[in-house]
Amino acid sequence: MQRRKLIAVVGGLALLGGAIVVLRNESAPPPQAYERFLADNVEYVPDPQQFARPQDLRLAALDRTSLRASWRATAGIGYAGFEVRWGDRTRLVQSTETELTDLDANAEVLVEVRALDGFGNRSGPLTARAVPRLLFDDTWLTGLVMPLDVFDSPEALTPRRWRIFDGGADCLGLRPLNGKRLEIGCDRVDMQSNVPMRLGMPAPDGAIGRVVLATDGPVGHRTEDGEMMIALLPEPFHDLGHLAEPFPPGSVVLLVTSFGVRLHLDGATPSTDLTGGFTDSFPPPTPGVRHRWELRVMPGAVVALRDGVEMAIVPWTAPWTAARPRLAFRQAQHTLVDTFGVGGAPDSLVPASVVPLGPSIAEDGAASLGNVANSRLDGASSVRVVASVVAERTAPITVELGTRSAPAVFMPPERGLDPSRASVVYADFPLPAPDSNPKVRLRSDGNVTVYESHLVIADGQDARRPLPRLTDRGHPDPQVPTPAFSVAHESVEDGTIPRSGRVRVAVELPGPPTREIAAIKGLEVDLDGVRIAVLPTNGAAGGRHEFLVDLDEMSSGRHEVEVRVLPVDQRRDVRSQEQTFEIRPL
Repeated sequence: MQRRKLIAVVGGLALLGGAIVVLRNESAPPPQAYERFLADNVEYVPDPQQFARPQDLRLAALDRTSLRASWRATAGIGYAGFEVRWGDRTRLVQSTETELTDLDANAEVLVEVRALDGFGNRSGPLTARAVPRLLFDDTWLTGLVMPLDVFDSPEALTPRRWRIFDGGADCLGLRPLNGKRLEIGCDRVDMQSNVPMRLGMPAPDGAIGRVVLATDGPVGHRTEDGEMMIALLPEPFHDLGHLAEPFPPGSVVLLVTSFGVRLHLDGATPSTDLTGGFTDSFPPPTPGVRHRWELRVMPGAVVALRDGVEMAIVPWTAPWTAARPRLAFRQAQHTLVDTFGVGGAPDSLVPASVVPLGPSIAEDGAASLGNVANSRLDGASSVRVVASVVAERTAPITVELGTRSAPAVFMPPERGLDPSRASVVYADFPLPAPDSNPKVRLRSDGNVTVYESHLVIADGQDARRPLPRLTDRGHPDPQVPTPAFSVAHESVEDGTIPRSGRVRVAVELPGPPTREIAAIKGLEVDLDGVRIAVLPTNGAAGGRHEFLVDLDEMSSGRHEVEVRVLPVDQRRDVRSQEQTFEIRPL
């Protein structure tokens, strides 16, 4: 598969907190104008920080039709964003890198980057040129077993190659970006590869096995920190449901968050924790910008790399000769998954599919998980029942598949049953089953309850399973920043606000978790439903703004501040935020 206005100015007299306030703009402006004004009791506090042209613009290519542009902000200088230009395109971002896609592989691209302040003023340009095809370095493909997984269609996630543990409807989608890319759309999804990573002879770089993933994630969602895990799971842990800490014995997990990286190795020292320890070479992931993450298993060590540059090396000897790669995403909506590969000794594909069963219901003295349709078992050689259970007391558990039964086996390490802690058990059954649409049950004198469960079906080479449901999604639109602001007295530090002095309203316009920011037309501030400030920002990408509001004529009690951010493009949504504060009585 080939990748390829809200315009409003308040004039006249305004009633503000019981006082009459005359706004400075007495007459309404022309319909197309958008002018700055402040109420008489409002003062704007200019940002003392200056901005300057960024430095060290570098271009890299992860494929032949895209470029990743990265640069460095001048130390000690305040920025409200950057403008990137190439060809006839312009993009606003708040990060110091962005990805330019759908380029002509053989044409030279001129890239210009300018710094912006909070009023849309631009610095001089920082420029660089490159031909994507000539810049692309494919040496990272050395040692990988072909074919690579390129997630650009539903067929890319065929159950023969992947098991999907997802979070329900509309969990996975396809975005048109350099062809199409797989997009994460739910809070929790795991992708378990059916291609084993088997350790082999050392490659020129010393690796005896490796996994590589190109992605722009993890993208944080709302107030949550996005997480992405690249894991190697030995038998039987590749049959577990959603991966979580504590990680299984013998596993290797590279945990990437919105703010840092942690490398987990069973039995290794905790000194591998890199959270908060990034150097300039390893900034946190940027939404919409691909990077290549890699785990290399060496004879006696594991190495974590980003874009081919070593982040960490930890002494460790693998207690297994083969493991299954898994990709897991948590609170990482809008993360795009691009390319995945496995390196080491060639191994055979082991087709398997997953059937979710869910929690149990009490039925005939057993914990019933429902029936399995014959169509899901056709063409398979065996089936494994995996369940997360609790029990009121310790007692053996028997798993039933129709009229067959088998003793439950604990996933190591065996900690026994507990009424307050879940344990994972499993049981294997050969196929074909003697029963039609067999029912799955767990029985135990300990009164067992199942919270999560699924089947892992060992498919034959000719088994036909339904493809996962992938939603076609439109090209992502630029997003308007949602304002974040605080209200505090300028001189009282205990958090209270007296009826004297001034209150400081500090507004920040942080970038949303998207690859591009919509140009900002202006900022509006209302106090108790009355406009007290309008601040044109002339196509800015963010910024910080402060207002001082005189309290002398305001009444005691509760007051409400609303801040709105208006986009230049009226098709975009206006973003707003509200907050209340209280003036204490004299």
